[in-house]
Order: sequence, then structure tokens, then C-alpha cells
Amino acid sequence: MSTATQTVQVTLSLPRDVYERAEQAAADEKRQLGELLNGLVAEGLEARASVREQFERVSAQYRARLAREGKLEQLPDEVLDELRSLREQAARELYP
Repeated sequence: MSTATQTVQVTLSLPRDVYERAEQAAADEKRQLGELLNGLVAEGLEARASVREQFERVSAQYRARLAREGKLEQLPDEVLDELRSLREQAARELYP
């Protein structure tokens, strides 16, 4: 048996409204409920991985920018002071 066709039985408790929505979606798509739920779980995991990958990529870009600016080791209080200063500057420029 290949790993692509191996399955594991899982027992799942869902709120009734979620179950009914899934049941209706399976009927609308003329699919078995288990097949639909399997697809939804796989899609959800894929989307979660994509979001995590995007977050990690943005985080790496931000760390690289901080390193270029010499701010990677900046203390939290220094960051907050700089943000306050930038906020005040923006407020003065936008609302003279």
C-alpha cells in the first residue's frame, strides 16, 4: 500500500450548525460527507501553511531591514520611543 492511499480513521465532534452546513455542501456537490470533510481539512492545512510561510517571509524581510538600519538589537523601550516620535511627527504634519 502506498503512503498516498493510506488513511487513518478519526472521530470528530462538530457543532451541529457546522455539521449541517458540511452535510448540505456535500449534498450540493454530490459527494460523501467524509470526502468533503477530508478535502476541507487538507485545504485548511494548506492555507495555514501558506499564511505561516508568508508571515515567515515578511518577518525575515523586516529583520533584514532592521539589520541594515542597525536597529536589530534595539531595546523595546527605544522602539516605543521612536514610534511615539514618528506618530507625533505625522500628527504635526497632517494636523498643523
